[in-house]
Amino acid sequence: MKAIVKQVAAGTFIALLLMVGSVDAKNFKASSSKIAETTLQMENWMTNETIWNTNSIKIAHFVVETEPAMKLENWMKCAKAWNRNSIFIKEVEAEMELESWMTDAITWNTNYRNIAEFVVETETSMKLENWMTSAKTWNINSIFVEEVETEMELESWMTNETIWNTNSINIAELIVETEPDLKLENWMINETIWKTDGIAG
Repeated sequence: MKAIVKQVAAGTFIALLLMVGSVDAKNFKASSSKIAETTLQMENWMTNETIWNTNSIKIAHFVVETEPAMKLENWMKCAKAWNRNSIFIKEVEAEMELESWMTDAITWNTNYRNIAEFVVETETSMKLENWMTSAKTWNINSIFVEEVETEMELESWMTNETIWNTNSINIAELIVETEPDLKLENWMINETIWKTDGIAG
């Protein structure tokens, strides 16, 4: 209801603005000619509730879908339809019987069996051999050949001062590399090279 009142008020306000504008337009005088406009009038559609309020559309415009009434059918209350156990065939197992081998002591106790059925495996006795007590077999140091190194001798170059002291080398043997003197050239003082602002755009 509040929405309807707001929409009607908004429509009325807009209509009043248009009417005031038309009145001002009538009083407006141009320098060369007079512009005359027709006055606006309030029309029915401006205040028609069915145009501005979509909720007021008649329900008759919509097609109501009707469904047929539900009926109770036979399969709905049939026990076979809902009891799935009736589908399977019941399996009948034969009764277990006590047989003679089940209570035979020979079957379950191996001590009652004839010893002649088993083959006894015999092993030869171990003997002590020479390699087992040989020191060469267990002492690996005897396998390697001992390496003998010759004694170091003092040679003349080992005590030569010119070999170990580089300061004693004759300076005349060294080649001294000389570089030419630097000179001031024109491009070094050229302002256009070093000043980027002077470059033409």
